[in-house]
Amino acid sequence: MTAETQRRVAGRYRLLEPIGRGGMGVVWRAHDELLDRVVAVKEVLYHALGDEDRVAFNRRTIREARAAGRLDHPSVVVVHDVIEEDGRPWIVMQLVRARSLGQVLREGGPLAPAAVAEIGAQILDALCAAHAAGVLHRDVKPENVLLTDSGRVVLTDFGIATMPEETALTTTGNLSGTPAFIPPERLQGLPAGPESDLWSLGATLYAAVEGRPPFDRGAPVPTMAAVLSDPPEPTRLAGPLDPVIQGLLRKEPARRMRAAEAAEALRRVASGHAPGATRPAIPGTARRGRSPARVALLAGLPVVLVAAGVGGWFGYRRITSASTSTPITSEAATSSAVAEPPATPDPGTPSPPATPSPSPRPTLPPGWRTHTDPLGFSLALPAGSKEFLREPTRVRFRLPGSPNYLLVDTTRWSESAPLDALRHVEAESVGKNLLPGYRRIALRSRPFRGRPAADWEFTWRPESGPVHVLDRAFTTASGRQFALYLHVTEDRWEQDSGDFTRFAMTFRAR
Repeated sequence: MTAETQRRVAGRYRLLEPIGRGGMGVVWRAHDELLDRVVAVKEVLYHALGDEDRVAFNRRTIREARAAGRLDHPSVVVVHDVIEEDGRPWIVMQLVRARSLGQVLREGGPLAPAAVAEIGAQILDALCAAHAAGVLHRDVKPENVLLTDSGRVVLTDFGIATMPEETALTTTGNLSGTPAFIPPERLQGLPAGPESDLWSLGATLYAAVEGRPPFDRGAPVPTMAAVLSDPPEPTRLAGPLDPVIQGLLRKEPARRMRAAEAAEALRRVASGHAPGATRPAIPGTARRGRSPARVALLAGLPVVLVAAGVGGWFGYRRITSASTSTPITSEAATSSAVAEPPATPDPGTPSPPATPSPSPRPTLPPGWRTHTDPLGFSLALPAGSKEFLREPTRVRFRLPGSPNYLLVDTTRWSESAPLDALRHVEAESVGKNLLPGYRRIALRSRPFRGRPAADWEFTWRPESGPVHVLDRAFTTASGRQFALYLHVTEDRWEQDSGDFTRFAMTFRAR
């Protein structure tokens, strides 16, 4: 396309050159003449459709682009604009200068397990953010994973994503996606769910570490038959990554490995803590073989430490009365924190050493800031804290300079008293052997802000080393139920546990 014939879309986006092509359209490098910036513009294409189907298709695509545009995550391509022109949708996106994982694999062969785990952790974090917003991707595959030289991993092409409640807009009989990465339930004509994206993630991890998809038979029909009926080809190179791949590739969605469990497994492999795992030290050691097409992220890629926290928060999944999150209601915030009376020990539990009551007005260290969260609360966090995993009823914040994290959970429990809820969590977690090396320090009721509350303090020993946990469950005047869960490595407990008081005293329900 010459300069004289370069087309403008919506009167402002000048198409410069095609940079990608797939079954759902062409992606152009373009110049936004209004804001003077380079962008990517996806020209959405479709096969011959009747007028009614075309209108439905356009409506669905625009809704999907709008849904993707609501996502704000470093591993999700930013959607700037969506336009309908010439009877077709055009999606304007952030231009990410990167190579796809598929291109990297074609040019250089499979990657080492630790590098694949780092990539997978960032993809999973992006999927969790999308699922928390009610958005499904439905086309996770190596071609839709972008790898930048700076180490950023970006999930792109939510072009066939859909809101779960909008499945009726899907064209009847039209199955979009790449056969080797389509989960079995979709091939059976069942609706997609978050577990479907997890299956496709498992197939992507398999392809990245083995150099080939797990069910590829060379043609669409036999490949789809293998997805439906055959086990995946045994791995040869996956090593410590094999258990998470196998867990994600289970054919029944209900038996598939959950996101939090997969995140923890990927973290262990990426950090070298899983049995048989090694962490690449330089870019050249992360790739198998001596390919010139090395990618800079293999050593410099930041590890996403998505610790599952399978202790205190695990049981909340099991004790919810209806498996639904608490409706967000407003509560008048008090103007100052209320000093907390001493806790009442649970009978039969040794009392912990006496500690002074927190100040009614804690002084925050320099740099702390107030975080206001869409789950309906606010609290102060230290400078450098980062949200690293969001789910529909809970969010985790990685605390700076350490693997420590704070979980805020809004999941309802079925028991009437916070102490009973924590007892239930403890019994279920210990009974299912989810807390190796568990030792209870205290389980006690206490008032918090003049309302019923309870604290559960304990230590346990995951593979990464001993940790110390303080989990506080409490209710608000409006009836909402919360838990604050601080997860700290044992060697930093004395140094960092004091932050819990600041979290608690600055917490406000909205």
